[in-house]
Amino acid sequence: MKNLISVSFLILLAGCSTVSGVWEAGKTVVTGTVDAVVTGTSQIVGAVAEDVADTTAFVVDTTAGVVEDVADKVDEQTDNLQGEESPKK
Repeated sequence: MKNLISVSFLILLAGCSTVSGVWEAGKTVVTGTVDAVVTGTSQIVGAVAEDVADTTAFVVDTTAGVVEDVADKVDEQTDNLQGEESPKK
């Protein structure tokens, strides 16, 4: 009976060690996966934000250039309509 109790204790101890090893391995896999997903998502969001900012800056610069060109053209046309005798203010 003493041998049966000793063997049962050793099996229980080995089983607990295996469960602990599996638990630690699972924890490492899960934390590694979460870390990779968070890092990847952060990089994607940063890249999208940078692209949106670059696109917005391009549109603003282009629009400002177009508005300036139109203003110059309108100014030129109004100067022609006023003639030489009207002083420009």
